[in-house]
Amino acid sequence: MFLLLAPVGENLFAADPPLNLPPPASLKINFDRDIRPILETSCLRCHGPQKPRSHFRLDYREGALAGGDDNTNDIVPGDSAKSFLIAYVARQVPDLEMPPEGRGAPLTPQQVGLLRAWIDQGANWHTTNQPVAFNMVVSPTLGGFAVQGNQAKFRELEGTKEGVSGGVNDFSATEQISPTEKVSLTGHAIVPDQDFDFQIALDKTDQGFIHAGFDQWRKYYAADGGFDPAAVPSDINSDRDLHVDNGRAWIDFGLDLPRWPQIVLGYEYQYRQGDESTLDWGNVGGKNISPSTQSLDEQTHSLKLDITKEFDDWRLENNARLDFYTENDQGAETGFAGTMPDEFVATHDNYHQVQGMDTLMLEKQIKDWWFFSGGLYYSRLSGSDFFNQTTAFTGFSIPPLSSQQVTLSRQSEIFSLANLFTPLDYLTLSLDTQNEWTRENGFGESIPDLELGGGEQAAAASSLDEFKASQSANFRFTKIPFSVISGDARFSEDQYSISQDEEAGGADALQNETAADNFRYDLKTGFSTSPWRWVDWTTQYERSSSDTDYNHLQDFFDALSGPAFGPTNGYPAFILDRTITSDQFETKLVLHPANWLKTTLTYQINDTDYSSKTDPADDLFMEELVSDGGFIADGHSDLQTYGLNATITPWRRLYFSGSFTFSRARTVTADNGDPSIVPYEGNIITFNAAANYALNDKTTLQISYNLSRADYSENNAVAGIPAGLDYLRNDLIIGLTRKLTKNLSGTLRYQFSQYDEPSGGNVNNFTANGVMATLTFRWP
Repeated sequence: MFLLLAPVGENLFAADPPLNLPPPASLKINFDRDIRPILETSCLRCHGPQKPRSHFRLDYREGALAGGDDNTNDIVPGDSAKSFLIAYVARQVPDLEMPPEGRGAPLTPQQVGLLRAWIDQGANWHTTNQPVAFNMVVSPTLGGFAVQGNQAKFRELEGTKEGVSGGVNDFSATEQISPTEKVSLTGHAIVPDQDFDFQIALDKTDQGFIHAGFDQWRKYYAADGGFDPAAVPSDINSDRDLHVDNGRAWIDFGLDLPRWPQIVLGYEYQYRQGDESTLDWGNVGGKNISPSTQSLDEQTHSLKLDITKEFDDWRLENNARLDFYTENDQGAETGFAGTMPDEFVATHDNYHQVQGMDTLMLEKQIKDWWFFSGGLYYSRLSGSDFFNQTTAFTGFSIPPLSSQQVTLSRQSEIFSLANLFTPLDYLTLSLDTQNEWTRENGFGESIPDLELGGGEQAAAASSLDEFKASQSANFRFTKIPFSVISGDARFSEDQYSISQDEEAGGADALQNETAADNFRYDLKTGFSTSPWRWVDWTTQYERSSSDTDYNHLQDFFDALSGPAFGPTNGYPAFILDRTITSDQFETKLVLHPANWLKTTLTYQINDTDYSSKTDPADDLFMEELVSDGGFIADGHSDLQTYGLNATITPWRRLYFSGSFTFSRARTVTADNGDPSIVPYEGNIITFNAAANYALNDKTTLQISYNLSRADYSENNAVAGIPAGLDYLRNDLIIGLTRKLTKNLSGTLRYQFSQYDEPSGGNVNNFTANGVMATLTFRWP
């Protein structure tokens, strides 16, 4: 019940004519029997413990007697005729009828009479006024996996380490110290996966809160590269235990006083530390299949200030944030000559940035049929980077590529408006718009001349100016019986200009300036109908297109050696236009012929075309024409997916759910007469099933099985590498849960996992068996 309190000094009971109130009920009131159901049904939605309207609470006696923001006589014990609450719920005060229209059914005269009798008899709460008892849940766990085969691939796919692991799977403790004070602690801790989560919260209604916590999770990586059966060695697989720990620690101080804005001041620390695999593979016999890694050390310190104020049905929110980010990453790449490594590339990147952001949001339910919201966003970034790369071969090395300080600055502004209209009970409309402006500049006094090659240093600068505008409209129509018609339209325009300048040897070596305009639209319409209770059919069509025009205002490249000099139309300057169009159709049929059976059939098809327009293009150094230019059909992709889902509950003790999907995909690229460019195509199959069976009132058996199969690849024997992915993965989990006592239960789980990857030469294959036992204790 949304209660707007009368202004201070206004006497609702001095009305002429006097209020027409139902008489008090003539019985001894029992709060739990007579009053609590009324409050829970009609009042606590808006006047409960979570953000009560007008700071008026009806979930405990002291809060109710304290009143709301503007007065203290909403409930006057012993005198219901002078209690504002009765006038509101009796709907005797214009514009203050409670519950408001659309928020709940009006109270009956009998219910108002019960409330009057309750207040006249002292407005007692009885047992519901007692503080909630302390409660706690703790779940210790212990188990582990035995793995035969590639242990690193097991860790990457399953997200856990082989061997013994354990800890506390779940812990929570909450104590309601008083109706307005609560303290809670939640978390879990699993080792050796370094999976931790601890959160503590202290809340006091109409005062504030302190929330703090720490969490960390570990992501594992397999140290495998590519596979080429013709290369020697054909695959290179490291036994390194690659993982990255992702974590954060935070604390928020909140002030939430009545009639004041809510203010939250917080600090957060985030980090990523460890070693991960990358796709920057090294050379083996002319093919890039040697795995590479990167050591990460990334940290962010954040300060935030959030202010929220609600007034006259307006909500105003401002979020300010200041981030300090540092990155100190090191990459390692190895190449092979024969069977032994002979090329070693080490890359070191040291980056720092400071970014300030501020977001202002405003929203209001202007009319019953109109909801409005708007926002402003501003961001300013300043960063600097130092780069160094060394390349060494067996017996010699080449000069390193390194830079002095490279600076980056970026400034962005975003403005957005959104409107939701419900002019009719059966019609919903929304209109949204957003504009973005970005300006970015980069400069380096002495950086590696990557355009010209070698280790010569050059001064370089770049800039980006970008404007984006997006609009969207949506409708939902439900006038047709048992049916819904919907539509969605999204449009965006992106205009940007990019410039690059480089000097070498005291002269201009490279000058590029490109302006581009992108227009994108996404149109979607759908229809859903359910003429009978046991059938529901939904269909949807979507058309999207992205078209980009390029205007290369300047393209100057001085090779300093060889025949080429001066203006060019090299890559990518000869590209004039790029278009991507996509059509998608999907339909879903839900059949529910019996209470114990529900099935869903789905079908989806997606076709995408890629095309471009170019100028004639020359090879810069060979001085020969390599493309006549004009329209090019760059490629085409199509995807079809079939799905089946079933839920079966033949009797109360058994629940079964299963799903199956089959996808056929094909991507074709224009080959320009090159036989090594061939289509990517293949199938993807997934099957998931889960069943629960209650053996008795205390014991439940759970079984789940997951299968995934893919053979998506290209047959490019001419290029020498069978690129793609061909794998089969199986996971079977069997669990048994037993309620041991009133407060104690236990779960024993067995897991079998198998992974086969022929496309990787089967070096990534593994088989795993695991057992995990968990006890759960609840108090009280």
